[in-house]
Amino acid sequence: MVKQKLIVTHHSPDIDAVGSVWILKRFDPEYSDAKLAFVPAGEKISPKKSRGFDVVHVDTGLGAFDHHQHNLDTCGAKLAWEWIKKERGLVDEACDRVIELINSYDHAKDLSWSDALEDKAEESLSHVLDGWKAVYPGKDKKLVEWGMVYLDGFYEAIKSKISAQKTILEKGIKFKTRWGDGVAIETKNDKVLEIAEKIGYVVVVKREKKDGFLRIYARADKGVDLTGAFEKFKKVDPLATWYLHPSKCLLLNGSRKKPGMKPSNLNLEEVVKIIEGA
Repeated sequence: MVKQKLIVTHHSPDIDAVGSVWILKRFDPEYSDAKLAFVPAGEKISPKKSRGFDVVHVDTGLGAFDHHQHNLDTCGAKLAWEWIKKERGLVDEACDRVIELINSYDHAKDLSWSDALEDKAEESLSHVLDGWKAVYPGKDKKLVEWGMVYLDGFYEAIKSKISAQKTILEKGIKFKTRWGDGVAIETKNDKVLEIAEKIGYVVVVKREKKDGFLRIYARADKGVDLTGAFEKFKKVDPLATWYLHPSKCLLLNGSRKKPGMKPSNLNLEEVVKIIEGA
C-alpha cells in the first residue's frame, strides 16, 4: 500500500516554507495531493502524528530540504527544486528565476536593492505574507495555500516575460517613428507590449494572428500622440472598430474588456507604414 505524502514545514510560514511546498506540489506529481502539517521552527513532526504517512520536511528539521545546517547561499525551496530537476530531468528557466528570487528574500538580499524602501517592494510575497499574518494570525495552512496561488501567478508572469523577450528579439519588425524606435509583433502574448516599452521602444504594435485584433501602445513620457494614426486607420479600414484612449498613447482594435469590436484586415506591414507616416 502506497502511503499518503505529508509535507511538514514550520508554523508562521515564510516565503521559503511556502516556496518549498509549492515546488513539491506543483512540480513533482507524487506530492501534488500531499497533506500539510506544521511544527515549531527547526523541529520535526512527532512519530505519533506522522504515523501512516510518507513524510518530508521542508525549511525545518535539518533534512534534505532544509538549509539551516548549511552555511551556503541556498534555501529549502532551492534545495527541493534542484532535487526535482535532477530526479525528473526538468529544464525550466522561469522556475529557476522564481526560486532565485525566493532565495534572495530568504537571505534578506532585498535590503540592499536600490528600491528597497519604495512601496512597490511590499508587493512581494515575502512582505505580503507578513501582512496576512497580521490579519489572519495562526492560519498557517491558509497562508501556504494563498502563497501557492500567488506563486502560480508569479511563475506564469515570468514565463510570459521570457517568451515576450524571445519573441521581440526573434520576430519583432523594427521601424522608425518621429518619436523614436518602434517594433511590431504578431503574437498572442500581451506581455510583449509592456516588455518592449521597458526595453526602450517608444511605439509597440501587437497583432493576434487568430482574431486579427491590433493593440498599439506608446510611451506617454516620449510625447507620443497617436491621433494622426487613429484618423488614418479609420479612413483606410473603416469597418474595423478603432478606439483612441484619452491619453493619445493607446490605440486599440479589439479588447477583452469590450467584446464585440470588429478586427482590422490590415497586416503588420500595413499597420507599420501608417504609424511611420503619422
